[in-house]
Amino acid sequence: MQNTTRPPLSLIFALAILAPQMARAGGDPAWLSGKPADVWFPIDKTSGAGGAPVDDFSGMTVKESTSELIIAAAGGHGGSNDNRVVSIDLRADAPAWILRHKPSTTRPHDVAYNPDGLPASRHTYQATLYVPSLDRVMLVGCRFTWPGAHEFPKVDGFSLKDNTWDPAGTYPDIPRGGGYGVVTDIATGDVWTQTLLKWDAATGKWSRPITKASPAGVRFPWAFDAKRSQLFGLNYGDGQGYGGAAVSAVRAPVKGSESMQVTFKPGEALTQFTKDAPTYAGMDYDPGRDRFLFYCGQGVGGAGRVYVITPNDGNVWDMSLYAFGPGSSPPPAAGGAGINNRFRYLPGLKGFVLLASGKSNLYFIRTATPTKPATAPAGQ
Repeated sequence: MQNTTRPPLSLIFALAILAPQMARAGGDPAWLSGKPADVWFPIDKTSGAGGAPVDDFSGMTVKESTSELIIAAAGGHGGSNDNRVVSIDLRADAPAWILRHKPSTTRPHDVAYNPDGLPASRHTYQATLYVPSLDRVMLVGCRFTWPGAHEFPKVDGFSLKDNTWDPAGTYPDIPRGGGYGVVTDIATGDVWTQTLLKWDAATGKWSRPITKASPAGVRFPWAFDAKRSQLFGLNYGDGQGYGGAAVSAVRAPVKGSESMQVTFKPGEALTQFTKDAPTYAGMDYDPGRDRFLFYCGQGVGGAGRVYVITPNDGNVWDMSLYAFGPGSSPPPAAGGAGINNRFRYLPGLKGFVLLASGKSNLYFIRTATPTKPATAPAGQ
């Protein structure tokens, strides 16, 4: 007689997690195989953002060790109160969004937590951050809730192992004037805010180690320079379309006590950057080529335009435009709510992934020349 007993859900879930790894065992996943370096291309059938309202001034984070993208509690203000958690694993041959936690059933107006205890929707901007030592997605600050744009200095964690939110109050609030999270130190897991306040992932405590700050302020985006162990922030005006017509850039060594203003050598790219006046942009560090890539995707001709920021040990850096190869297929233009932190480097795939909008496919740039598989000697 045939055995019709179903395997336990835990086994089904484990197999779902392992399947992408098995797809990667022979090399690149199918969607990446054979793609040249330095061109934009879409990853087919990845549109929809898993139903998460990322177009409401919200972003994502990445689990770098597994090339997973995660969106948590996006929405807020006049957009959406859907606080679901979704993810997509780009190790798979055919990546697909999955629901990790369904949205709250009851969602009151302008609260930090819904009646079920789950964090409420908010504009996440760049404040969705992954902390490797905790294997958690951290929401660092609750800015602009639905629908009246209230703010709360809350810090919340979502376990990727169990797909559960930690109870409200597990982590200390952001101190007054601390702002909201913008970047994770990938070496330590510590989280930094745009005012250069640090949350220590090991102790859970807040501190302000950088006591002498550059007068140039940066709201977002920020990225972590792994080679120099420093934070780097760059925006035009205040990064949101206000704050004057000026380019602001700051670097901050995480083991130092001072942040410094960075300027750029004049050139075509800096002129174009000023014309673009980017808002709600995204940026990440490319360790393979020791550079930052900055993306906005707005304005006339802005779709697909990438700025290359080349750092050095001083305070005058180079800015250039990414030179794309033949056959590049740029993504659609970003909307007024921008990219935020939806332009990220994936070390396992050696390239940058972009979620231009919730309606579009993911797009990718391979930034390292693909290596050819080893050929077996004749007769084997």
